[in-house]
Amino acid sequence: MKEKDRILVAVVAKTVYVKPFGYATQRTCLGLPDFLSAMLREGCTSVAFDLAQCGGMDSTFLGVIASAALSGMEPQGKRVVMLNAGEHARRDLRMIGLLGYLAFPGESCQPPRGLKLSRIDFVHLPSTERERLQTIRDLHEALIKLNEKNRRNFGPFVKMLGEELARS
Repeated sequence: MKEKDRILVAVVAKTVYVKPFGYATQRTCLGLPDFLSAMLREGCTSVAFDLAQCGGMDSTFLGVIASAALSGMEPQGKRVVMLNAGEHARRDLRMIGLLGYLAFPGESCQPPRGLKLSRIDFVHLPSTERERLQTIRDLHEALIKLNEKNRRNFGPFVKMLGEELARS
């Protein structure tokens, strides 16, 4: 993982702000699901992904977005917001079937002044290989819930992960 490839977070009022730098991949995002769940339990009601510095997203990171979008946050509605999503990012989100679950502000957005971003702490990272595989499987299962195309594309991968988990 290149040092420039990282994901930083902050909590602003009741919104979790997530900002990937470089490539948002399995290697940089595995702490996000537990972190987001913890913040939602603590009363956050929305998640904002700022893609201004994101060079690309793999299926695991797209699974993080899908998991957040399908999490049942209250109040109901599009509580996952995509900020500064360029055409490449929108194409990825469209291809995976997420566009209908997300809100997109009409123009470029800047983070609030004085926003202090930080890395997700070690508490939220999978601590064992088994937990890492379970997290990856869960995130891909979120993608499968979106549509049949994802079921065909990611089903074999999810099955393989399940078999690997059964052996461990």
